Amino acid sequence: MRSLLVAARLVLRGRLRITRRAIDDPRVLAWLRGRFPDVGLHAMGVIYRKPVIDSFRLGILNPHIGLLPGYRGRSVMEWSLLEGRPTGASVFFVDEGIDTGSRIVLRREIPVDRFPDVRSAKEHLFGRDTELFGEALALLSGPGFAPLENDGSGRRYYVMSRLFSGVVESILAGRATRG
Repeated sequence: MRSLLVAARLVLRGRLRITRRAIDDPRVLAWLRGRFPDVGLHAMGVIYRKPVIDSFRLGILNPHIGLLPGYRGRSVMEWSLLEGRPTGASVFFVDEGIDTGSRIVLRREIPVDRFPDVRSAKEHLFGRDTELFGEALALLSGPGFAPLENDGSGRRYYVMSRLFSGVVESILAGRATRG
């Protein structure tokens, strides 16, 4: 509810525009270029192309529920758990690839041990987007900010099979019971 109130205030002040057109529609791009905003915030399941990315002075920030550069792609929370590694989130500037933008603004370990299943653990991580965006924007506007490098050293993960997903569900259920 709080996010809706914030969005409504931004719309009323002319600082947020909501459109039904695609972001790469020529009219939307023209509007963006006319304002040349500092940062875009990613909230859709799309891969942006260069004309859209270049419409923002610094770029477009994306919250990702994996610790970059190690965990790119899909089901990264599950793969982290299966491999016995920390879970968390990263906020980075996108490029035209998948989780390959070279500038990581924020990377934070966020344990999910208290959640009994994958669904609730993912909801928790995805639910932190607003907080993570706020922290990333604060870092960007602070003195001496230097991004971490997303050097491509990690792997690209794909959707996890049901067999492995079942193992991860068991891992979470066991941890939540013990915790």
